[in-house]
Amino acid sequence: MGLKDCLISAVEQKAITREEASFLADEFEERFAQNRLSMGDDLAKAKARQELEIQLRAEAAEARRRADLMEARRLGVKGFLQDYRGRDGKANVFEAAMALLSHYGFRGASSVRGKTEAIIVGAQKNLDKVMYSFERKGLLGRRANRALQSDVIKELHGEAAGDATAKQLARAISAVFEDLRQRFNAAGGAIGKIENFGLPHDHNRLKVKAAGRDAWKAEIREWLDPSRMRNPLTGQPVGAAGLNASLDHVWESIVSNGRAHLQPSMVRRGQGAIASQRQEERFLVFRDAASWMAYNQKYGKGDVVQAIFGHVNGMARDIAAMEVLGPNPGAMVEYMKQAVAHEVGKLETGKPTLAKGATVFKDSQAAVAEYRIDSLWQALRGRPEVASGAALTTSNIKNVLTGTQLGSTVILAASTDPFIARAARKLAGLPLTSSIIDMVKLISKGSREEIISSGVMWDEYLHVMNDELRFAGPAVGSDWSRWIADRGVTFSGLKPLTTGRKLLEARAWQKTVADNAEKAFAKLDPRFRTALEGFGVTPAHWDIWRQAKDPAGFVTPRQIELNGGAVQYIDMRTAAPHVIAAEAKAVAHRDAGEKLAEVINSWSERSVPSGTPNARSLVTGKAERGTVGGELLDFLLQYKSFGLSFTAMQLEAVGEMAAARGGGQGFRSGMAYFAPLAIMLTLGGAAYLQIKSLLDFKQPEDMDPRTNPGFWFRAGIQGGGFGLFGDFLKSSENRFGQSMLESLAGPGPAAIGDTIGLVTGPLFAATRSETANGEEKTFMEKAKPGRQAVRYLRRYTPVASSHWLTRGVYNRLVLDNLQWLLDPAADKSFKAQIGLAKKNGTPYMVAPGQLTPLGR
Repeated sequence: MGLKDCLISAVEQKAITREEASFLADEFEERFAQNRLSMGDDLAKAKARQELEIQLRAEAAEARRRADLMEARRLGVKGFLQDYRGRDGKANVFEAAMALLSHYGFRGASSVRGKTEAIIVGAQKNLDKVMYSFERKGLLGRRANRALQSDVIKELHGEAAGDATAKQLARAISAVFEDLRQRFNAAGGAIGKIENFGLPHDHNRLKVKAAGRDAWKAEIREWLDPSRMRNPLTGQPVGAAGLNASLDHVWESIVSNGRAHLQPSMVRRGQGAIASQRQEERFLVFRDAASWMAYNQKYGKGDVVQAIFGHVNGMARDIAAMEVLGPNPGAMVEYMKQAVAHEVGKLETGKPTLAKGATVFKDSQAAVAEYRIDSLWQALRGRPEVASGAALTTSNIKNVLTGTQLGSTVILAASTDPFIARAARKLAGLPLTSSIIDMVKLISKGSREEIISSGVMWDEYLHVMNDELRFAGPAVGSDWSRWIADRGVTFSGLKPLTTGRKLLEARAWQKTVADNAEKAFAKLDPRFRTALEGFGVTPAHWDIWRQAKDPAGFVTPRQIELNGGAVQYIDMRTAAPHVIAAEAKAVAHRDAGEKLAEVINSWSERSVPSGTPNARSLVTGKAERGTVGGELLDFLLQYKSFGLSFTAMQLEAVGEMAAARGGGQGFRSGMAYFAPLAIMLTLGGAAYLQIKSLLDFKQPEDMDPRTNPGFWFRAGIQGGGFGLFGDFLKSSENRFGQSMLESLAGPGPAAIGDTIGLVTGPLFAATRSETANGEEKTFMEKAKPGRQAVRYLRRYTPVASSHWLTRGVYNRLVLDNLQWLLDPAADKSFKAQIGLAKKNGTPYMVAPGQLTPLGR
């Protein structure tokens, strides 16, 4: 049988795709052409065929390995779905399926999200020096040691930079990259090792497309090293002869997001097996560091630091998905959806089932379950985009608003966080005592670095994956707008406060584990043990933890890893017994360390709420970014995902405190948890409302519930994370001057409308006929452009308009005087503001217009 017939047969048997067959045919022709230069045609054909047969056998063996791994995980997933029991002790296959994707405790296993963060923690603790070297500093938040970045890139490409620090950092980065590569392969992937590879690129698709195929190829060809580039299918060097065709393929893949090489079929298109996706980003191998940096500057995204941690976080996400769901996680998600639908079908027909009857949507339970599983999986993997330009624009708007409007939120966080953290500790059985002094000590530079190095996530380096900014939602969009959002929450103190509280809670967990190290797992406090079991922590994990106290007296992921040694990814089939034992120990300790990291990171959401993919996906569903529906939902969620997450967490906590496994005794125990929290959050919300009034130069509001009951209602809503809506109890506008309808839609549409209104408002005013005292009003009297401009600045000036230290002074000294200059009816406007404040029970101490020439 000839090669062509072999390839046709392989395609028909679905051993390879048509595209792969085409690659192999081309590869055969190239090898034949090279071989015939030194031997006859027959020998050249035989040698080329033999090489391809070896490669095909290797591919078949790899396919069998992935199939075996996939089946092993399917059996594991099936067992979990069957064995899972909710807090009521009954089966709940839908809750089990959701738990494998993302949960924050009480589910009995690791989730894809939780394991992702645990793997990132493991990488970060080994990149601590890299993170400290390039952290954001100063007023502008510039990365420190920017000149050092180029030296690190040189070292990663095997070039001596002559800087000992750069060499040390590059060695740490290479070690982490190599560990992630081998772990990815162990989970079912097949990424080849390339010495001194450097860094993968995140291509800017629009820039590559704008350059054009020929110009891009001509420019990049000078930067590449074809002798080190490997064909993803055959593993053979591309060489100078094959470079042109390879670059055609790469260019088409980048500008079309892979659609140009899609083989149409009657099967729903998904993301495919993750195991086979990570080879492409390592295909382009650059000659040297200068070439890499030249390409990154012209066609890449972000700086060197983003490239490093984008790769780390992306690999962690893929590894976690493969380890929990198998080499093809998308297929496993489909399996779980069908398993849930099957059990719901049995429920509907009265047969014994693992499904729990729904209280709402009873007649659509299977469809709703499929929708929720799909939406959560999509949120974890990244929502697809339909119109990239539209998605980028709206994301930038949200980021600017985050940097502009959250300047006083730190007061609310400072007023309520201690009570939320205390409730979370009570739920987990941790000691309840901590103080603000403890937190201040922990956010000092030395303590902060020590804690993060011990195995606690540094959020700044997680946000390159577009993670949540507290109170605001996901930080996606252009670098400049994300910088505005980051600086806004940093200047206000919200980011440092959040970091400090998370470090404090992480230390509390590490200390509690250490303090209980003398106890056997069965003898632990029931709530504490239940909290650990909620993530699948076993007595074996506990026994490893209790032996891992560090010199400071804490049990940390770093110390656990040090006790077990590094995983070597050896071939267990051929290694010596003592080598196998050492590897087994290292793997067990890595698993135990990641369990601790997952517990701490997941529980930090209960202690210091930010927003979860679980709550966010409940609203966004499967709506793609860049669509009208998707963008409206994203606008709707801005400033609300925190409240949704917090509410969902507390409802779950009430149920767990009431359940027997949490040490509770039913409804009474649940209320005993909820009532003190609700009271303290209401008091925290009340403190925030009064402080905010003082910062606006207003008198505190009447707090007597007999004369002003609405104050305590608003305080309760404020403390629970939905403060925007509490503003409407006594006013038709919220704190940003927006109506109830605008607030429901989110601040984004209101900002867009206000911006457009700056131009269209005066135009419409010019066409209206308005009279006063029998005379037609002038254009300035009708349009009020000065008043509109001042109102716009009051809502959207970065930092000054919302920061708790500047907002009052900015309004009285700057904007009032500006309005006096630009608005002929400024006096009338000031009096209206004074009257409204007095009506709302918060008269001004320093009234609008009081510090203007008009006021004097």
